[in-house]
Amino acid sequence: MNIRVMCSSGNNVNARIIKRKLIENGFNIVDSQADVVFIVGGDGTFLRVLRKLQYDNFPLYVGINCGNLGYLQDILFSEVDKLIQFLKENTDFETNKMMLADILYYYKDGKVIEDKAINELQISGKHYHKIKFQLTDCNDFKETVLSSGIVFATPYGSTAYNKSLGGPIICQGVDTLCATLFAPIQNSKTKDYIQNSLIGNGFSFKLLSDFNDVEVIIDGQNVDIDFNNIEYIKISIGKNSIFKLNFNKKSYSKNMLEKMIKGDLY
Repeated sequence: MNIRVMCSSGNNVNARIIKRKLIENGFNIVDSQADVVFIVGGDGTFLRVLRKLQYDNFPLYVGINCGNLGYLQDILFSEVDKLIQFLKENTDFETNKMMLADILYYYKDGKVIEDKAINELQISGKHYHKIKFQLTDCNDFKETVLSSGIVFATPYGSTAYNKSLGGPIICQGVDTLCATLFAPIQNSKTKDYIQNSLIGNGFSFKLLSDFNDVEVIIDGQNVDIDFNNIEYIKISIGKNSIFKLNFNKKSYSKNMLEKMIKGDLY
């Protein structure tokens, strides 16, 4: 089995320890084309690694929690020896399917650029300035909105910034997205149609205000987008998913709720 170990800058020591243990147990450590990718760090590290790997859906992902939250990184560093033994003795693994969101940037010259997200796409005014934009749903309903921005979230992302904005939590395994506005001022047709909407077949976003006063954040990372040349952005349920090892036989929802109930967040 070929295993790649990736980590945050603050977890190099832990990553080296894991690599040594894997080698001692007969596993091959590789830098590409891995069967399994160990991600060592917190939830932010998990998101950054997936983005770096362009959300590759071939390897099985294994999250080793060395951070605070551990919603996505659900295997403790103290469980590494047990985990390695499990990988040695088994070839059939229980996994959690993680839905992706497909993002398409439609340029005015006809070019289309593809992107993905596993948590969320956030489009907002810089320094929380209000921006004006038009949303179009799958039924061609159009609505003009003035707000500080909007978050499109997957089931996994629905428990992050989306939840802080008062958006709905989507159960894992439900293939849908949600759209949540933050600090909306006015809508041209209805007051509350978009807010907290579930969007099974996606939305199109068209910016109507100053192109230079907007920022795009995907999975916590800023993306350089030139809105001067973009006609609109479309976000929809992804065609592909990634798979993460469910080592402790615990769903993401159960892991999250246990941490929230215990107050074990920081």
